[in-house]
Amino acid sequence: MTARKEGIPILISLDAKSAADGQPEDVMRMITSGELVEKKDETIIRYEENLDENEPPQQIELALRNDGITMSRNGTIKADMVFQKGKRYESQYHTPYGVLDMALYCIKADFSNNQDGGEVALLYQLDLGGQYAAVHDMRLHWIRKKAT
Repeated sequence: MTARKEGIPILISLDAKSAADGQPEDVMRMITSGELVEKKDETIIRYEENLDENEPPQQIELALRNDGITMSRNGTIKADMVFQKGKRYESQYHTPYGVLDMALYCIKADFSNNQDGGEVALLYQLDLGGQYAAVHDMRLHWIRKKAT
């Protein structure tokens, strides 16, 4: 097993909205710290997401590449997602209550990265168990923490 490369400390702000037919928009905002790992052909962002104080945090890893963005979620909910504009991705969504078939259709998958920070923008339709669930709009901004 290879050792995980240590990342550059970053500060993350995440804004996510989801809208389902006839339902009020669900909005989430989170500020957390994470790490950035830069490789030749990809940038990796790792952070913890803790949306429910009764559950342990979710480990999130985003891999940003020119051909698309992948997201891995590990914790009480496990899912792997691939975002490529105009493409459908099918997988499974593992929850404490069982496994659901999951499909997403990616409308937008963009990212930028520079010496100070960057951003990721995802817009996608999510189907769970063969049924339309919602349209999700996620914006993640990061800045590199300054050395003290």
